[in-house]
Amino acid sequence: MSLFWMISSVLLWLLVLVLAFLLLGTLRAVGLLRWRLEQLEATTPSRLGRSGLKAGKRAPAFTLPAVAGGEISLHDCADRKVLLVFMQPGCGACLAITPELNRLQDAGEVQVVVVQNGDLETARKWADEHRPRFPVAVQERLSLSKRYEAFATPFAFLIDERGIIASRGIAGTKQYLGYILSRVGGKPEDALEEDATFGADGDAAATDLASLPTSNSKEVHHV
Repeated sequence: MSLFWMISSVLLWLLVLVLAFLLLGTLRAVGLLRWRLEQLEATTPSRLGRSGLKAGKRAPAFTLPAVAGGEISLHDCADRKVLLVFMQPGCGACLAITPELNRLQDAGEVQVVVVQNGDLETARKWADEHRPRFPVAVQERLSLSKRYEAFATPFAFLIDERGIIASRGIAGTKQYLGYILSRVGGKPEDALEEDATFGADGDAAATDLASLPTSNSKEVHHV
């Protein structure tokens, strides 16, 4: 009889482990679905140039003023993976992921670069208050956001060592950052689409910024 109960106990624990594994898989699938729905919401109604440059495209080069002085350029990060994150003053989700961006920077697996929209003085006050351990650049009037076709914040691009966008998406939580870093929905590394074409001023054509909605939510800020 004791042998019967021992076998039953082992089978029961095996069943519990299998169910736990299935539950974790289901939760991850639900989280991924929520992330994709969040991105759809951030880019709805659909307009040309609002959902971020697709994986496989070459990341547009840039040189922007840095809050620490001098300038920051994408060329400075050549031969390194770069996590480029667009932020906006007053974006609560941007502030919420700052500690995770610090951790990623300290780990050294990627070079984190944050681009704040607005004026240099406001960005410096933000940096003085929140002490980021990653470079912070400043764009005016969404100049770089237009080139990357990203108008929700925080929005991140993972750029590989060749300067090719590996993945991108809403980055409002640690989990969402994990999806981007793991290249969920990205193309194979050897995929390379034709480079995006921009006007002489570097702005993506046909993007109607005046018609973009302004709203705050827990995880996405529209600019």
